[in-house]
Amino acid sequence: MRLTIENISKEFKDKKAVTRFSAELTEGVYALLGPNGAGKTTLMRMLADILKPSSGRILLNGKDISLMGDNYRDILGYLPQEFGLYKNFTAVRFLSYFASLKGLDKKEAVARVEEVLELVNLQKERKRKLGTYSGGMKRRLGIAQALLNDPKILIVDEPTAGLDPQERVRFRNLLSEIAGDRIVLLSTHIVSDIEYIAKEVLLMRQGELIQRSKIERLLESVKGKVWKGRVGQEELSKLQRSHKVGNIQRGEKGIEVRIVSDEKPMTNAVAVSPTLEDVYLYFFEREVEGVV
Repeated sequence: MRLTIENISKEFKDKKAVTRFSAELTEGVYALLGPNGAGKTTLMRMLADILKPSSGRILLNGKDISLMGDNYRDILGYLPQEFGLYKNFTAVRFLSYFASLKGLDKKEAVARVEEVLELVNLQKERKRKLGTYSGGMKRRLGIAQALLNDPKILIVDEPTAGLDPQERVRFRNLLSEIAGDRIVLLSTHIVSDIEYIAKEVLLMRQGELIQRSKIERLLESVKGKVWKGRVGQEELSKLQRSHKVGNIQRGEKGIEVRIVSDEKPMTNAVAVSPTLEDVYLYFFEREVEGVV
């Protein structure tokens, strides 16, 4: 299976949300990584055939998805960043309703609803009204909805937003397990979500694809550019104005900082092995979520 993105762009009045984006995806997990406002959601809505590109096209095995209609939607699972729920529905009723919209027959729908509830660890909450669900539970239900039709192409936009660490690990493992025979595209700005499961990472900034690579190569690209050292408060303030400062840890011996810089940032700095958070900071020049 091959999903080909051919030089697509999307403009909204005077704003260019996506510009000349091209990539080819086969089976496996791909991570679309970039800061908020990079154009990730617009790109994914085009891949889900909700938005039409202003130019360019998207092909599945050589066929334009805009001409495939239900043949494309039948194999597509999509979880948008914002996902609405019916507060008075139970999880079972909600998923049964979506199963009917996706064209599953009644017998198949009953079995599949139970399967996806177990996959997202909501089987014990299956008869609770959705208005009583926590934010993380609602997100898990959205993931279940996207998996209902056993899609061959799964597009999930910020799927772990609102999930606690244990739920995020569970979801990452689920994606890794199901990706053997399907294309999974995961967008996020939380780098730990994709560090161990992504086949490749697509870095997106201001609507453009700026780099596509395996994680190992991305880490190699910033080798020798990540530093660690100790500073005082005054020096820390100066470093934050002049360098990309990641982790800041205060201890009895002073303040330990992690800095991404092409040059050695201070005399006592030593080079350390890069992480994907360092890659994010290097390319996007903003503090990584989760840095203390």
